Amino acid sequence: MTKEIRSKIFIAILLVAYIATGFFREFLFLNINEQSRVTFYHDIDSHVASSLQWLSSLSYPTLYYAKWPLTLFFTTFFGFLAATIIRLWFNDKNLVKITWLAYAITFGAGLLFYLAGSLSGNRETTYDLARFLAGLTETPALLVMLLASFLAMRRKA
Repeated sequence: MTKEIRSKIFIAILLVAYIATGFFREFLFLNINEQSRVTFYHDIDSHVASSLQWLSSLSYPTLYYAKWPLTLFFTTFFGFLAATIIRLWFNDKNLVKITWLAYAITFGAGLLFYLAGSLSGNRETTYDLARFLAGLTETPALLVMLLASFLAMRRKA
């Protein structure tokens, strides 16, 4: 098996890992949100997955604030997977740097919008945009945009 074929197989494995991680992240956050609802409203009708029933032992503030470090973790992990995919696909360190910058800037912009809304007392106004930007770093959307851009740049050159 040639090095090029091994590289393509590894890229495919990383893409599958990226997508699987996205599904896991969604599963985790949906269950945290559901447990937050149950805890906040003292509801007995819980739809939390049996594998995450341990969330019921956590307080509402713990559930709410746990999503922030988890978001940062997933953003970093998706950035790592994306940078690795870009490095293997294009073998260009500058594109890897651009990938890391894109993840950092997108996440940072979302954080800035959230902070601006919180400090100005208009969190509802900026939350949707902040959440959208943070979401770009936790789904394949940003990676797809970067791959399309890099492929278009390569084709143009």
